[in-house]
Amino acid sequence: MGTTALAKLAATRGDVVLSGTRDPDEVVDACTGALRPHALTLSRPGTRLATRLASVKMQDVSVNLLRYGAGVTVSSGDAPLDDYLLTLPIAGAGQFRYGSATALASVGHGVLIGPHQDFEFGFDEAWDQVVVRLDRSRVESVAAALTGETGPVHFDLSLAPDVSRLDGMLESAVDLVDSAAVQHRPQLLWQLEQVIIESLLLAQPNNRMRLQPSDRPMTSPRLRQAMEFMIDRIADPLSVADVALACGTSVRSLQTAFRTELGTTPVQWLRSQRLERAHTLLLSGAPGLSVTDVAYRCGFFHLGEFGVAFRARYGTTPSAVLTSRR
Repeated sequence: MGTTALAKLAATRGDVVLSGTRDPDEVVDACTGALRPHALTLSRPGTRLATRLASVKMQDVSVNLLRYGAGVTVSSGDAPLDDYLLTLPIAGAGQFRYGSATALASVGHGVLIGPHQDFEFGFDEAWDQVVVRLDRSRVESVAAALTGETGPVHFDLSLAPDVSRLDGMLESAVDLVDSAAVQHRPQLLWQLEQVIIESLLLAQPNNRMRLQPSDRPMTSPRLRQAMEFMIDRIADPLSVADVALACGTSVRSLQTAFRTELGTTPVQWLRSQRLERAHTLLLSGAPGLSVTDVAYRCGFFHLGEFGVAFRARYGTTPSAVLTSRR
């Protein structure tokens, strides 16, 4: 699990857009199409690009694996921007400037670039990265659902540690793109994108979440209502905003109630319930039941993530439990 695993999955599942490409104009055209308009210059005269780009496109989110193969500087173009770029380094080092903010990026230290300021990035020749593109209007829409107010979203440049939790969600989304599950439930990808964007908004400091007003405490009946709502939809990717809306409360009140009454968060509580449901289903040993069936029925859409979480909880694997009941 982690950015390296996400990169390998993107390389395997993604469309190969560039492979060892040396022509700077071709590289700029392809990366503009996959990410955003920009200019590209080589850091040292006489060096040559060897660019690799693989892209997994969902609906309003894409996961891109990009390596230039040479030291380069990437800077703003003239066209207006309509996306956020979440950059997760997997090798090398980069210097990022977004407006007046600057940050050094390396493995474990990513950045998030918005559409509101000019930018300039400088990468060494070892630089390799996963770049997650998120549609601006979708990010603003999810932020409005969380806060009840519309407007632009301005994130801090350097990533907060909690953003690393998105790796597993992104793996799940990449895994789902061409899966049978999406063919039978086409809304799954949209729902999972919603959860990914919401999780980013909750984890990464930004202007919209900082300005949330304090709310009235959530009552115990509404807390029970929230729990029942999540249990009834345990197979679906659920956002915290979905739950809050269904219960007629705010996201902040919902989170505070779970933390105060249960000592956890809505997301962590739901994950625990999903694991319990999966364990019960596996113990049933029902004819024809598979680990994949159980994972999907319980809201896990990446089997690797499901296996890791299940072993951490029960000290064994889902397949071992299922086999023992037959």
